[in-house]
Amino acid sequence: MDMGRGNDRGLSRPAGLQAGRRLHDQTGQVAILFALVFTFMFVLFAFVVDFAHLVNAKMNLQIAADMAAYSGASQQARVLNRLGMVNYRLRQNLKELSMRVNVTHLRHNLRFPRGPQFVNGGLNQTSQVEMFVCQQAHGYRALSGLIYDNTTNLCKNASPSGPGLPPIVVPPVIAKFDPFAIAIQAQIKRIQQASDQECNAGAVDNRRLSEYLAASYAQRSRFYLQQANSIVEYMNGVSAETDGNGSQHAIVRTAFETARRNLSLSNNNDDFRLEILQPEGGRYVSIEPLTLAASIFYINFAAQGGSCVGLAGAHDTNDIIGGFSKTQEILTWFGVKAISKPRLFFMPNKWAEAAFPEMSAYAVAKPFGSRIGPPIEADILAPVANRPGNASRILNFSVVPNDRTGMQSSKLMAFYDALHPFNGVGNPEGRRERGWPVPRPGGPSPAAIEAIRSPTMFDAVFYSIFPDVGNNANTDYLEPSFAQALYPEFMQSFDKNGNQINTPQPPVQPYFQGNGIVNGVIQGFNAVDAGGGYAGYVTEGPSAHSVTGAQSLGISALNGDPNDFGFATPEQIHSGWAPAGQPGRIGYSVNFVGMDSLVRSIRVRRSDGSQGPIDNPPTGDDDLQQVIH
Repeated sequence: MDMGRGNDRGLSRPAGLQAGRRLHDQTGQVAILFALVFTFMFVLFAFVVDFAHLVNAKMNLQIAADMAAYSGASQQARVLNRLGMVNYRLRQNLKELSMRVNVTHLRHNLRFPRGPQFVNGGLNQTSQVEMFVCQQAHGYRALSGLIYDNTTNLCKNASPSGPGLPPIVVPPVIAKFDPFAIAIQAQIKRIQQASDQECNAGAVDNRRLSEYLAASYAQRSRFYLQQANSIVEYMNGVSAETDGNGSQHAIVRTAFETARRNLSLSNNNDDFRLEILQPEGGRYVSIEPLTLAASIFYINFAAQGGSCVGLAGAHDTNDIIGGFSKTQEILTWFGVKAISKPRLFFMPNKWAEAAFPEMSAYAVAKPFGSRIGPPIEADILAPVANRPGNASRILNFSVVPNDRTGMQSSKLMAFYDALHPFNGVGNPEGRRERGWPVPRPGGPSPAAIEAIRSPTMFDAVFYSIFPDVGNNANTDYLEPSFAQALYPEFMQSFDKNGNQINTPQPPVQPYFQGNGIVNGVIQGFNAVDAGGGYAGYVTEGPSAHSVTGAQSLGISALNGDPNDFGFATPEQIHSGWAPAGQPGRIGYSVNFVGMDSLVRSIRVRRSDGSQGPIDNPPTGDDDLQQVIH
């Protein structure tokens, strides 16, 4: 028995080994627990990292959408600047026609306020001159080839308000046997016939000139309206581009590239899309042409009773475009919806697509701060068709806001008269080659043409006016470097000497196409001006729409201020949208617009004068409907 117990004691293990075994068993259990906890913590960590990454991707997507909307609206702003420039060219067209009708071809008429007297007149003093086109004066060569005597002035002496020229009476021959009396009668009869010929030729010339003026300036205006419509069509072409990916429209392409280059790596993948929000009705901009209902009044000479009598004649025209206004109900804006399926660090794509199918971000921006042109009722003197409260058909325009005289101010008429060429002679000649302010090829424009193209105070208030840059910038404008940088790209322009202005290289490729537009450049209009004896009279050359200030006209040397004659100063020209106390600026800028504001809150002045919502809110997206409701 003892030996058995001894053997048992011999086989028993020490106490230290027993404790080590128990310790080894506990260590294995902790490792298993740690592995389970670490896996859970790793999944939680990955979830937190992916969630943070997802938030970052959402923020990045919104930033990309914002930048896309801003860049698209910036392109729209540039297009609106071009639209404003074309509108001011139409304005210049109306002003030039008004000067030719009210000054150039009235300078020989009765009671015309001649140039040397203009310092004594007031801007609001209406001239009593007879407002009838007339060109027969002082050595005029008629279209028929008839040359008037240097002392002849039918315009003044046979005016509609007077009895006409004294009749040339052919005395009867009492003594038919007297050859001397018969010869005298025959000579007087020939004088009477020559006088009647001059009178009838003058009537034909005045009528044909009036018809020619109406036709040629209508042709000009139609060309510029066509350019404006091409610009509008280009802008509204965005409404056909719902998908920014692969679009060839320059505005959409610019917006898409801007968005893509602002994407993070997780968003910048094949799943990214940029949808273009579409306006209801498909219009981002709309213009309303201002058609003139005008008459050009002329002296219709008539040979009556051996005398030349001035009768009132009129040529009606209803197809000259005096400009256009931007329809306020159609708000210009650019909106996008950016869509992405971000690639996350840890989460498998299938899990990500199940939990987060896709993210979207909306952004809208709009051009602001400048002007295309005034509303239809702004210029109270222009003979706009169907305008309430003004049935006048006289070709005129407002020089200052709320003007009552315009071109019929004695002071202004005399000022333009003083700038006409060949005024040094006592009686300025009426012949076309000597007395008309015709732009000379290869030479500077006459001062009268330069003056009528200069911006007035009315123009500065209601139009965006882009001054000529280059040689004219340093003397005419306050911010030549700003004007140089902002001058619309792809718009050919020339200084007053006919030299083409070299504008900076545009940052994008040309994108205007259409009639009169070559490789994106809006060409200067070369009118076919062969109007029967008036060749070259209204042909547009390179400097046909040069825009320089009136400061170069020497008004200060005549004891006058540009504002005294209705011309705008550089400060007024640049006053389109300037912060208080800051120099004025030109052109459109861009603002972000809240989506809720665009679809619900914005109110505009409608055509009937009332206030209401815009006519072209974004449409076609369910999320937008939720914003509305």
